[in-house]
Amino acid sequence: MTMRTSLVAAACLAAWLTGVPAQIHLLDETDRAACRAWFVALADAQFYRPTPDVTDCAGLVRHALREALRAHTPEWRRQWAIPGMPSYPDVRQPPPARGGAWPLFRVGGDQYAEFADAATIIRYNARLAGRSLAAAHPGDLLFYHQATGAEPDHLMVFVGPSAFDPSARDWIVYHTGPDGGRPGEMRKVRAADLARHPSPRWRPVEGNPVFVGIFRLVFL
Repeated sequence: MTMRTSLVAAACLAAWLTGVPAQIHLLDETDRAACRAWFVALADAQFYRPTPDVTDCAGLVRHALREALRAHTPEWRRQWAIPGMPSYPDVRQPPPARGGAWPLFRVGGDQYAEFADAATIIRYNARLAGRSLAAAHPGDLLFYHQATGAEPDHLMVFVGPSAFDPSARDWIVYHTGPDGGRPGEMRKVRAADLARHPSPRWRPVEGNPVFVGIFRLVFL
């Protein structure tokens, strides 16, 4: 890990340890399990049924969390569900709206917003779980940081066993984000295959200085 990447990881961890917590305070383990299950299924579902609100890696996280916390009514299912979508209990006490908005993410200080980019999600709304994929639980985020480039930060969602594809138990999903004039796309890959990615910078291994680590949303 380079000095710069080490500092990024340290800043993320320090912000979690000393800063104002995220807005979301789930009632108990039952609600945490429900939120986690919906979050994973909804992130996974984007690979099969992309929606226009997901245009980059952070958008995938925002979409999956926002929809995980909603009431999953028949109308919601008509709009969002796809064949094979599992069903879970709803979160009984989702966080309150503020001024007509649903500011789910801490964005700095005691400020909260509906929008948060990849770095903000990690720095203010997640905690470091480790740098080995062995530490990953379903719903955890893989965070990459590059010192250069227009989009230096990147997130992937660890799915683990997939409700839509039982052929493996180590699935990861992510949105590539826009690239030049191309809008990018959703991708789904096994962790074992990602560890052998042709481009070493995308390998989630401890020897990769771009891979900061596995992060867990603080309320999960």
